[in-house]
Amino acid sequence: MPGNGTAIDGTLLEELVAANAGKNVIAFTHKPVLGDDAVPVENRRLIAAAIKAGFTINLSADNSAHADRLAELGIAPVVTVLARTYARRAVRHRFKRRRDEWAETIGEWRNRTASLPRYTPAGRRIAVCPATYSDATCKSCGACARIRDTVIGFPAHGAWRQVEAAMAARDVPAEETWAFREHRTMAEVVAEGTVAV
Repeated sequence: MPGNGTAIDGTLLEELVAANAGKNVIAFTHKPVLGDDAVPVENRRLIAAAIKAGFTINLSADNSAHADRLAELGIAPVVTVLARTYARRAVRHRFKRRRDEWAETIGEWRNRTASLPRYTPAGRRIAVCPATYSDATCKSCGACARIRDTVIGFPAHGAWRQVEAAMAARDVPAEETWAFREHRTMAEVVAEGTVAV
């Protein structure tokens, strides 16, 4: 979503909504919407207004517990990051001279992932993005462009694979934040150093 830092720019969002009227837009935001501070409250208002105008914005969650908290707001559909084990195994061709190839059949993928959780802790259904296990595309699927109760899950890829590895290395449960809450800010480190001198 357009904006500086954590705040959505309402004017730019209105222009985006107007420019895409009547189109099946797939938009996502990770801007903060939880809490009672001024920025999340305004972000919620802007997102709700955009959705009312027909511009679907998906709230992006870090995990299924976070997805539940976002869904409880009732303002927008929710997507979340899943462990990469949810993705169908593929042979990736680095420079794309050839198309990527599936390394397991759809049946093998279904059997391998059958025991993985398909519901959030609060019982909301999680649907794995079909582009991660089939030849579907965003255009052919379009689920993210519609209002829905189901949470769409995207197996970790790209930078999220690094987050998943960091969580595993620190033994962080999948339903908890991976942020280092006990770490000091740079301001705290500087202030501590100033006092010591």
